[in-house]
This record gives sequence, structure tokens and C-alpha cells, in this order.
Amino acid sequence: MAEKFSNRIITLTEKLNNKKPGKFTQFRKFAEHHRILILAVFTAFIVATVGMLGIFNHYMAYEYSYNGKVLGIVKDKEDVLKITDLVQSALTEERDIEVVIDKKKDIDFKRVSAFGKDTHIDTSEEVLKRLTYVGDVNVKAYSITVNGKHAAVVDSEESAKNVLSAIKDEYTDQGENVVVEDAKFVEDVEIKEVNTDLDNLQQEEDAKHALKTGSVVEKTHIVTAGETLADLAKSNNMTEEQIIEMNPEINPKKLEVGSEVKLQEEAPVVTLKASELVTYEEPIDFETVEKKSDKIYEGEKEVKTKGKKGTKVITARVEKSNGKESTKVPIVEKVEKEPTTEVILVGTKERPPTIGSGKYIYPVTNYRISSPFGARWGRNHNGVDLACAMGSDVVAADGGTVTWAGYKGSFGYLVIIDHQNGMETYYGHNSKLLVKEGDKVYQGYHIAESGSTGRSTGPHCHFEIRVNGDPVDPMKYLP
Repeated sequence: MAEKFSNRIITLTEKLNNKKPGKFTQFRKFAEHHRILILAVFTAFIVATVGMLGIFNHYMAYEYSYNGKVLGIVKDKEDVLKITDLVQSALTEERDIEVVIDKKKDIDFKRVSAFGKDTHIDTSEEVLKRLTYVGDVNVKAYSITVNGKHAAVVDSEESAKNVLSAIKDEYTDQGENVVVEDAKFVEDVEIKEVNTDLDNLQQEEDAKHALKTGSVVEKTHIVTAGETLADLAKSNNMTEEQIIEMNPEINPKKLEVGSEVKLQEEAPVVTLKASELVTYEEPIDFETVEKKSDKIYEGEKEVKTKGKKGTKVITARVEKSNGKESTKVPIVEKVEKEPTTEVILVGTKERPPTIGSGKYIYPVTNYRISSPFGARWGRNHNGVDLACAMGSDVVAADGGTVTWAGYKGSFGYLVIIDHQNGMETYYGHNSKLLVKEGDKVYQGYHIAESGSTGRSTGPHCHFEIRVNGDPVDPMKYLP
């Protein structure tokens, strides 16, 4: 093959030699005579070309980008690539998370002209600063997914487990009287290693909040009187525009009372179902029985034995959904204290008359006469003061009808009884009244409790008897 090519070259040369001198021959002769000039021109061309290339390279630079985001311009790619490792180490140490910057995938360069005074070339320090503070630096993190969808992202697998554990602890009761049998998420919850932007990382508390409130559900609200669109927006953490968009048929200026309005509210992304054994005390109600007694009057009742509640200890299985009780089923019950039955005596004794007999009894027992009827301190004392303990029973001195039961000036709390025979009795300074105007009472009926209300220097019962409206000395009518 080579031999054939050589023979063709020889043949071509012979043909050229046999021809008359042509342009090529003339150029060769010109070149031989002007060899030095041509060499000088060629050398100058080469020098000029190299110079132009040098000038071109001097005014060319590289625009560098991180994940498509242009950060700046450098003269040399190495100015960025050398600093990348430093940035990666610094961010990893500062954030305590593995930061990954892939020089081939994440860093891009584009050749640009650096000609012109407005073009800024970044220094190494500026490159370091731009890369350090870029928001979408890629990091290795751990995503909490719910039914395959991303719900939260934290810096480590341990943090992800802490978030899920915190939710379980919040939605279950731990204590001496509670045993958690089971607690698990209804949804498919997984922890997966992912690569994400540094700015996407969440603190554990923020991630927990996202899992507890990251979903939105629709609810219906019935408008009440006085409610406005602004009220609904504020109470439901919505804007008025959002409510109108969900309810295009409503009149935003005046909501119709009783109408339904669609609203949104935050809802948990995860649902924790828990089963707990809970031990607690519960009161046992006492029974009440009535027994007849011929020692008290008809229509009256008296407690002979006061009822007391008992207690029982219950162990129940409680089912919860996100901390809210759904069912409670008692499993074991044990009575700790039996209840005491309340016994009430019902009077069968014939009632005495409720009109005056003219024969009186003392309104209190265990008394001491502290001030008699008659002149006292320059004025007339219209009754007798019977000193007694605070809260002593005050009873009707004779049968009659209550014509006053209330507060009356210096008397304090006062009861007046009309005995329907021209005679009245007054009972003053009481601490508590047990009758009202119009009540019919008989002799010995419990009408009040003694006290020191009104103008009084101590607990006592001020007792008066009036005949046709005029005070008389009660001691003349008392036994």
C-alpha cells in the first residue's frame, strides 16, 4: 500500500517537472528570493496570535453556581473547588450534621467575559462566605413519612425517634395508677434517610408540632346571633377571604343566624391509638330509707342517720385516640368502703294548732337573761334579751302565722308571728331565718337560728310579746 502511494508521488513530480513553469513555480522562486521577509512576517503573526490569546484569557473568568443558583464570578475554577471542602467541613461541625457538597453534581461553571470595570471577581474569602450562607446546601437528614408522604425532617435518626416518642408520651398517661398496654400509630409511619436542603431541617419541637397539626380538615359551623365574618376568621385562624372562597353563597356583611358555614381547622397528621389499664376510685352512692315516727309532727322529717358515700376501686381498660378517651370498660371492681344508709324519720304525731293558745314557751333553751323588759339606757327596752350560743335553735313561742321574715333595722334578721288572738311575738338578731312570710307555724316550730345581727353586743334572742300592738313584759306570759 505504501509502495503504491510512493510511486504516485514520483509520477506526479515527473509530470510537474515536464510542464512549463506555472504559478506554483513562480511562487517558489519568489519565496526563495524573499525567505527572510516571509519568515519575519510569519513570526510576527504567531506572536500576535499568542498575544491575542493571552489577552483573551486575561479577560475571561468563570461564573459559578450551586444547584443552579448563581453565586458569583472567579478567575479560576480551583478557587471554588478548593474552598468547597472547607465549607463542607465547617457546616458539618457548626450544624452538627453531615453536610454533603458534590463538586461534580452541585457546582457548575460557565465561562464569561471579565472585561469591563463593573465585573467583580470574588476573592477566596467571598467564595467561602457565599457558599457558607447559601440556603439550599444539601445535607443528609432523616424524614418522618406518614403513609409514604413526607411529614417532617430532622437531623438524625435519634431525633426522629425522639419526636415520635414525645408524641406517644403526650398522648398516653404514665403513672402509678396507669399501665400502657399498647400504643401505636394508625398510619404507616417510617423514618427514612434522605438528602435535603439545610434550610428544610426542623427542630424536634417543630417536627412534633408539624405531625400534630400539619393536616387540614373541613368542619361545619352553625352561625349564632351576633357572630360576624371577622369573628369566625379570628376564632378559626383563617382569613375572611378564605371563608368566602369556601362559602361563595354567604353574605359577608351579615351572616344569617342558624345558617351553616364551612370552615377549616388544623388536624393531626398522625393518630396514636392507645390502650391503658387505669385504676381509680369511684364513690358509691348511699341509699335513703324513711321510717315513721310518732315523736315528730306530721309533715315534718328528721334525719336520724346521715348517709355517707362509700368508695370502690375500679380497674378499667381505656381506649384513647390522640389522648382523647373513646371507650372505658371496667374489668375489676373492689369495694373499699361500704356506704352508710341515710335514715329519715317521717312524723306521724298530730300537729298542734297553728293559732295562738295564749300560753307561751321560751323561744330558746340554755339561755341567760342579759337584759330585762323596761327602761334601759334612757329608753324603753320592749322585750327581753335571752343570751345563748351562736346558732342556737329559735322556736315559735306559740302557734300562728309568720307576717315578717327578713332584715329590719336594729332588729337585724327578724321574725314576727301573728297569733291571731290580738297578740304578736318578735324574735330578733338571728343569724339565719328558716321561715318566710305566710308560713303557718305551731308552738315549738324551728323558725330561726340565733345570732348577733342588727344593733347587738353579742349572740342572743331578743324576744317581744305585743298585745294589740303594744309591747308587754314577756316574763308575765312565760312559764
